[in-house]
Order: sequence, then C-alpha cells, then structure tokens
Amino acid sequence: MKLTSTGQKTVRVLGGLAVILVVGLGLRYAAMNGYGREILGSVVPDKIEGLDAGSDALVGGAEFAGLPSDKPAALPGAPEVRINFWAWNSQMGCLYSNGGPVTTEGSLMEKQGVKVKIARQDDNSQLMAGLTALAKGLHDGQAQPRDGIHFIGIMGDGAGAFLAALNSQLIDSFGPEYRAEIVGSCGYSRGEDKLMGPKAWRDNPQTMRGAVVAGVLRDGDWNIAQRFMGDNAIPNNPDETTYDPQAVNWINTSSYVDAAEKYVSGYCEDRKVVQNGKLTGDTKRVCVDGIVTWTPADVTAAQGRGGLVSVVSTKEYSSQMPHVIIGIRKWNQQNRETVVKMLSAFMAGGDQVLQHPRALRRAAEISQEIYQEKGADAAYWEKYYRGVIEPDKTGQPVELGGSKANNLADNLLLFGLAPGSSPETSRFRATYTVFGKIVTQQYPKLVPSVPPVDSILDVSYLRLASERAGASGEAVGKAETPTFTPTNEKVTRVVGRRDYKITFQTGSAELSPEGERQLQELFDNLSINSLAVEVHGHTDNTGSADANQQLSEDRAMAVKKYLEGRSASTFPQGRVRVFAHGATEPVESNRTEAGRSANRRVEVVIGN
Repeated sequence: MKLTSTGQKTVRVLGGLAVILVVGLGLRYAAMNGYGREILGSVVPDKIEGLDAGSDALVGGAEFAGLPSDKPAALPGAPEVRINFWAWNSQMGCLYSNGGPVTTEGSLMEKQGVKVKIARQDDNSQLMAGLTALAKGLHDGQAQPRDGIHFIGIMGDGAGAFLAALNSQLIDSFGPEYRAEIVGSCGYSRGEDKLMGPKAWRDNPQTMRGAVVAGVLRDGDWNIAQRFMGDNAIPNNPDETTYDPQAVNWINTSSYVDAAEKYVSGYCEDRKVVQNGKLTGDTKRVCVDGIVTWTPADVTAAQGRGGLVSVVSTKEYSSQMPHVIIGIRKWNQQNRETVVKMLSAFMAGGDQVLQHPRALRRAAEISQEIYQEKGADAAYWEKYYRGVIEPDKTGQPVELGGSKANNLADNLLLFGLAPGSSPETSRFRATYTVFGKIVTQQYPKLVPSVPPVDSILDVSYLRLASERAGASGEAVGKAETPTFTPTNEKVTRVVGRRDYKITFQTGSAELSPEGERQLQELFDNLSINSLAVEVHGHTDNTGSADANQQLSEDRAMAVKKYLEGRSASTFPQGRVRVFAHGATEPVESNRTEAGRSANRRVEVVIGN
C-alpha cells in the first residue's frame, strides 16, 4: 500500500513526536544504555571565575496592588494559556500574579484580561511533550490547540541542553517557525539550587575525587557542580555506567526529588572501574555520596537523612541561574498581545512579592495550592523562599532554600534591554554561552552543540511590555543592581584566581585579534557573577624596569577598559580594579622564550 502525501506527512510528524519523547525521556536512557558502550574519559570542566558579592540592593517603587481573591475569574472569551512549572520558589512573583492555579478575581492577570492555568510538572520529558503537542496542534491547523501547554519554566543555565534536544526535533517535524523560544524570566535561584555533600568537600574540594553524586544530568544544578569542579580542577566522569576513582561520578536521576530520595534511601549500584578512560577489569559497589538539587528536595535530604552541607549554591553563584519562560514561537507570534499581557502581569507580580510582605505570604499560599507538596504549607514555601539555616536530622546546621522574584526592570537587565546593556552583552547570553560550552565539552556526541542564542530568544515581547509600562506612568520597581565603591584595596576574600594569556601587539597595550577573542571569553565568564574583579598585569624582564611597570599597567588598563566598554551595567565603575607588577612576579624563568611568554600575562582575581 502506498501512502498519500497527507499520510506520509502524518507518519513523519508522528515519528518526530516519538523521537522527541525518546529524547526527552532519554538523555539519561541513551547514556545508560547505548551511549555507555563507549567508555568516556574523565574531563575537568572549564573553569568559570567568580562567586557573587551578595551586595545587590533592591530598590522599591511599586505601590501595593491589593491581594487577589481565591475565586476564579470569569473572563468570558479571554484566551486560555496553559503553563507547566517545576516546583521552584523563583516563580513566586509569577504565581502571585495569577492568584491561584487558575486566574482569580482581583489578580494582576485578570486585570490584563488573560486566563492562565498553572500546573506543577517536575519531569523535563513531559515538559517537552507538552510543548510538542501544542506545536503539533498548530501544525495541524488549530489556531488555539486543545492539547499541549503554551509555556514552561526551567533553569536558564540548563536551557542550552534542553533546547538542543527539543528544537532539533520540533524543527525536523514541523519547521523552524515551530521551535521553542525564551520570552522572559520569573526570578532567580539565590541559594536553593545547590551541590550538597559531606563537609569535607567544602573544606577541601579535592576530597570530591572518587565521589558519586546523584542528580539530573545536564541541567542547572549539574552545572553548579561542574562550575565548582572546574574552579578546583577536579575531573568529571561523564559516563554514567562506570566509576573513575580520580573523578566525580554521577547517578542520573529522573528529577531533583529522585536525587534526594536516592540519598535518603542509601541507593547503591555496581560499576565497572575505569582509569584514563579505559576499563581496569575491576567492579566496585558505589553509593550516593552527595546530590545536586533544590527546594523542596534539599529539605527532604536534610530532614530524611542529614549529614550533607551546602558545598556551593546559587547563593554564591548568584547570577548563574535565572528562571526562563519558554513557549512555541509560532503561537507566540500569532498571539503577541496575549504574551505581552501575560508577561506584564508576571513582572508586576514580581514587584509585589519583592516589595510587599503581604504579597509574599499570599504567593506562598498559592505555591502550595499549585505544587501540593506533601507535608508542606504556605509557611514552608515562604520560609524557603527567604532561605534559612536549620539543623538537619543529625543536628548539623545546613543552608536551605533561597530565591528571588524578578520584576520588569530585572528582566530588562537580564536580557540586555536596560540602559547600559545590550542583548549582545547581556547576562543571559553569557550564562547561556558559558554553560552551553560546558555541556558540549562533557557530552560532545550526545549534545554536539546548543542552538545559537539568537535562535532561541525573542525579547520583543519584553520590549513592548516595557514601552507600555513607561507610557502608563505607573510606578514600578527598579532592577537589582550591584554597586561598588572605587578603591585601590585588594579583595579580602579570594574566591577565584586564574591566569589569562591575553595577547597584545609586541611592546604595546594594543590587543591582538587573538587577544580580542580571549577577552570575549573573559567577559562571558565574569558576566555571570557580580564580584569585584582584580586585573593584575605582568611582563617578562625584557626592557627596563620602569618601562615594564608602565607596560603592565597599560595592558591591565586595556582589559579594564574592554570590560567596562562592553557593558557598563555589568561592569560599573569600581568593580574592576587594576594592579601593575611589571616583571617583579615571574611564574617561569625569563632565561627561555617559553618562560618569558608565560610571564607576559594578565591574572584575574575574583572576590569581595
């Protein structure tokens, strides 16, 4: 039997859907079954500079808008928008704007005339399937598809891997106009996403070698661990079927909750031992030593078993993990007005939660209504939104929770639309680029590339929401922005140190073409934190001491000028400090050309 053209198209679409589901379910499955047949060598993740100074200041401005009721709004004829969110406190402002699982009377969303239904979904494969079903409905000719979901929310630093898997199949099945794209952000994780492990890991990171960590691979929390390992030169074993005693090894879990449950239950499994990417012939029984996760699973691990501390989290890596809202480009473009109004309500909800405790308490009530977390209540969500230190089951103090809602100004700054920023130099672009590079470094076959940022980001909706907010004259909150006091003093707490071989034209402070590329990489790495930056210039011993002192200062100043020129909002006055050392601090002998080359360097120190 020969299929008609329509039949062939249907088969192709259904085949694409099946592949998407397999990809969504099976980034883990592929690694554990097919991908694991090839033994992968352990690799030290690229080092990323910096933590966060935690000195950001919130500036108010939005008046209290009144609490929403718990009665669903009628909104006859209003467009319906279905959203799936993970249980995550960074979405507090967005949830508040809706008033409940369905838009309620008196809510900010009702005032925008949009009917939103929000449900919890903690499985990336189901999030992908929901977006895919919506894209299929559109592709089949439904203006407002009955099936599927319009938007989801995930960690922005994990967006590269997520969209690489989803968009390749959406584009193959339906076409490029049906790809998924980011349109805004509900908030930031500020402590609740973390690497939890024995206290020894925090005191001496090298003790992580040989550890087994459970978590969702290639997502935002996995990124936190990768960043910590890169900063401390600890190899990562990307093969989830083997055990490398010199690297950090992983047990892939279906969710962040599953990671905590595996730790609490004392999960173990047998692994083949490898060294330098080759099987040794030995087998080892390994158990979960630590986890990457977030609230409420960090609370589950602490209360269910205990014995873990927050080794590092988004409290320190504060700019790493913005929440991102993702929808299907085709629907977004056909429903631009709805998208702008939804984002306007979300951003206003962020202002209310940031500035008015009454709004935060109501948002916590809404969180429990939507998340239905067993054993939790509104007080639970409010407490862990703020972040706490409390004893675990063993009596050991542990940091839990910590998030921040985003308002419109935060979104404009994040995506490069605020004064002094640009989309090309935005914090989101830097986060997406840096962590996209890490996942492709660690899994070059499974994730050979991530989509270009310009193909997965549309800031036009936020831009229009901003224009309307400006035209309305309503007071809105300002963005959270770091401030620095200009000083010649060095940082008192060094949290990152790295030499950069930034090349200049011979005998001058003019950057070479390669130096420009190296500075772009430095700019991206420094843009995802907001710590003070020290730039230390060094030369070899060629020439006079006075000339070398001046040259080292000129080159360090050239780096400072480049960073501040790329983004005044990310590198405000006082953040970058220059120190010139001439030839006084060589790292190699100046008797050889190789040594002199090593001594001509710029050292970057991050701290507060």
